[in-house]
Amino acid sequence: MKGNFHSQKGLTLVEVLVSIVILSIILMTTMSFFPQMGFINKQNEDKTKAVNTAKEILIDWKGSDKVKNFLINKQPESDFLPNTVNENVFYINYDFSDSTYYNFKTTRNNYNVNIKIKKTTAKASDASSIHLIVVQILNTKGKPMSETYGYIKKRGR
Repeated sequence: MKGNFHSQKGLTLVEVLVSIVILSIILMTTMSFFPQMGFINKQNEDKTKAVNTAKEILIDWKGSDKVKNFLINKQPESDFLPNTVNENVFYINYDFSDSTYYNFKTTRNNYNVNIKIKKTTAKASDASSIHLIVVQILNTKGKPMSETYGYIKKRGR
């Protein structure tokens, strides 16, 4: 009977506790990784949506005949007043007091949008000269999420 008490078969309580502690440490470090990845994925998704929205607005404004007519006449006419243009070229507010840019504000896809069109052209003597347009997407805190630019040709396509 003496031989049965000194058997080395099986695990001791200390070995079981140590293995549980090691396993829990490994799980705790890897589990904190997944919420961070979810947060980073959400930020990347928001950034991608903002970039796509900025590109859509830039394309809409560059292709609009009403915007081109506005740049020729330099005054918002009855067909280019706030809320009357169309769903693609839409603005809520404008400010022409800046000496460098025409400033327009709007919203699209739950983002605040600033659109700036440079008042002076690249070549002042050319009738088909181009104006710089800058589209800036802001988050709810007013910080820029995306910014893109392009050029609007006053006449022709």
